[in-house]
Amino acid sequence: PFRDGTILQSVAEAALGAGCRVLVVAGNRADSIPEALGACLASFVEVVFNPHWREGMMGSLQTGMSRVRSTRFFVLPADMPFAPVRAFRELVREAELRQASGLPDAPFFPMFHSMPGHPVLIPSRCIAEALRLPRGSRFKDFLSARNPVYLSVEDGGIRKDIDTPGDYERGTVVSRNESMKTCVVLER
Repeated sequence: PFRDGTILQSVAEAALGAGCRVLVVAGNRADSIPEALGACLASFVEVVFNPHWREGMMGSLQTGMSRVRSTRFFVLPADMPFAPVRAFRELVREAELRQASGLPDAPFFPMFHSMPGHPVLIPSRCIAEALRLPRGSRFKDFLSARNPVYLSVEDGGIRKDIDTPGDYERGTVVSRNESMKTCVVLER
């Protein structure tokens, strides 16, 4: 349990609130995702199975990116329920301003106290190359080599994830039933 639902519900609600199409990429126990989303949200979220989930996060990212249909998309790990809707909107606004001024599109990372967080806004032109990356690659390294823009956001939720029982004990509720490898790819 988390707040009034689950961790995954909180992530999906923030993304939907920012106007995103939500793709949840899952591997192990992917069949439990609709239940973790709840009946109401499950109809607004596309669950995509990643058969290569044992090979790490890159396979999940590639699986999700292969379904993107927009010019930009967000990546938000499913264990980050504190990412605020405002962060999504600020990143989109900055990307649109950059585009309007003729600057090249770039990945956008939100920053809090000089530390990058999530969601990350990525131009879809990066997808073809990212789909060719070896499964063990670090996506952050790939994005860092593409002249990312770092935008200060006044909300620590962009850095806060839920990984351990210790997070639970500190008041950041975690559900052991959601400890599967899951990635959320969001289209804007």
